[in-house]
Amino acid sequence: MFHTFKKAAPLCAAALLTASVASADASAWLADDTFSGNVAITSDYVWRGVSQTDSNWAVQGGMDYAAPIGLYVGTWASNVAFGGSIELDFYGGFANELDMGLSYDVGANYYAYPKSRDEVEFNFVEIYASLGYTLPIEAAPISLGLGYNYSPDFFGEDGAAHYINGSVSVGLPMDLSLSGEVGYQTVAGDESTGDGNGMDGDDGFDYVHYRIGVGYSVKGFDLDLSYHATDSDARDFFGDSISDGRVVFTVSRSL
Repeated sequence: MFHTFKKAAPLCAAALLTASVASADASAWLADDTFSGNVAITSDYVWRGVSQTDSNWAVQGGMDYAAPIGLYVGTWASNVAFGGSIELDFYGGFANELDMGLSYDVGANYYAYPKSRDEVEFNFVEIYASLGYTLPIEAAPISLGLGYNYSPDFFGEDGAAHYINGSVSVGLPMDLSLSGEVGYQTVAGDESTGDGNGMDGDDGFDYVHYRIGVGYSVKGFDLDLSYHATDSDARDFFGDSISDGRVVFTVSRSL
């Protein structure tokens, strides 16, 4: 079944960049700090509570350009266990920090599976918007986030999809951090398929996922140990093997 690996666009960390307003002369647009990269290795590529690698390891990486005025573009890739084994994302948007610890990010993400030979179209687009707020607490900074994603035709040609999530991150002593996230995904389904295998009647589905994790930074590397889980609706639709509770370890580095 194509539905085994339903996914939607991350609020992937590689896609969320914040740029400060600065003078837009030519040197600023091509300064070294306008370009960045990231690499990671993770014990399981879990997105919105569902494994994209069939509970196996993934190697990931991306490159980004952020203009002084807040515009950014980038690309990110990972191995997956479907769609030709490669996911390649292209994204762009506008992000900035405001006064009083507020920030925002709006953009679009195109998910491509260039080696896919499946009859159903896997490639899809999501539009996203998010707000962030950092509380002015120096001893233990707390960051809150709220995001919304919309796709007019979700992965697998499965109709319109909506996703909303909230997140919190707390800075701790000794370069430690604690973070959590909860999200709700709903997909209308493609009525034209008529195979009746979806939870909501026309291949549509909805579910809730959760994550809690602890992070640690050492010598330029970021280590993260997180627990991911979904509700019973997700497990009924995707199957326990890729959506039950799981612990994921990730090592990443910004370049």
